[in-house]
Amino acid sequence: MYKVDIVNKKLIALSATEFASLGLKERFDIQEWIEKTPSILGEDFLVIGKEVILPSGRRLDLLCIDKSSSLVIIELKRDDSGSSVEWQAIKYASYCSNYLSEEIYQIYATYKNITEYDAQQEIEEYIEDDIDNLNKSQRIILVSKEFNSEVISAVLWLRDFGINIQCTRLSPYVDSDNEIFINPETIIPLPEARDYIEKKEIKQRVSLAKRPDWTGYWFVNVGEGPHRTWKDNKKYGFIGAGQGKKYSSALKRLKVGDKIYAYMKGLGYVGFGEVIQPAKMIKDFFVNGKPLLDNELGAERPEENMESEELSEWVVSVNWIKTIESDEAKTFSGVFANQNIVCKLRQEQTLRFVQNEFGE
Repeated sequence: MYKVDIVNKKLIALSATEFASLGLKERFDIQEWIEKTPSILGEDFLVIGKEVILPSGRRLDLLCIDKSSSLVIIELKRDDSGSSVEWQAIKYASYCSNYLSEEIYQIYATYKNITEYDAQQEIEEYIEDDIDNLNKSQRIILVSKEFNSEVISAVLWLRDFGINIQCTRLSPYVDSDNEIFINPETIIPLPEARDYIEKKEIKQRVSLAKRPDWTGYWFVNVGEGPHRTWKDNKKYGFIGAGQGKKYSSALKRLKVGDKIYAYMKGLGYVGFGEVIQPAKMIKDFFVNGKPLLDNELGAERPEENMESEELSEWVVSVNWIKTIESDEAKTFSGVFANQNIVCKLRQEQTLRFVQNEFGE
């Protein structure tokens, strides 16, 4: 590895070294680096826990989530992986595979010192997948300066059987001023072959996976407050959410043709409709050729933050097939309800109930 001297147009060789000789520890140094800059491992992971205590009493170095909603178990070694690091990580992954979504929110809430509700919202905003798929799969990343040949052999064999496991080498170097440089290098899977390998593995997993037991209908929360009202939703044919990206981004999951059942928190279901236009900022939403905000709305401040893409109210145009007043909301003991703005309706009992009340 070389440092470039641009002025003198020459390369200055850096000296390979070991973390131990530099007095650096895996827990107090390397772990801290990766926690603060997880992209050194090749992706921008969301770190949700450090030194996570597992049911066995052992501590997992770092626990993350990737954009596809998989849990990522990161196991660190300093200068040499040893001969059984992969087995240790597999045990950790097996423990983590049993975590329910609520447990993951708890881990992240403790790590960030925030509420479980805020933890869930941050995770939902980070991932690019349905929140219902959280922890449907797990990944393992082994990190070390050098990897034992037995570990390399085991990792390649495990990948043949669909285990998503990665080896990333962190090599330290020093220059003449004793400044430290780190060269990250993923050696399994090789970057040049990564897309091909991952697509092949995904295809194999999809072919074996069962279809998700989604009813095909969406659950949508409709709220009452200064920025939106159910009466406005009914009268002008839309649903809305906003005053924060974590709220409005949920609406963008809805596509033209999607069927939705509208629910009012604490009351019950109040409507059934079909999406006819995707989400847009409220200032850009028209009703019968007229801006929605130019109409007589019951909401007090629907226009608040309307110029801010992140904070504005966003609306989805809906053709309401059947709606009722909020004081006539339909519910029953055990009805499906969710705090999310939008989610997939998966409970068959609730589906049969709302179809009987509103149609399908």
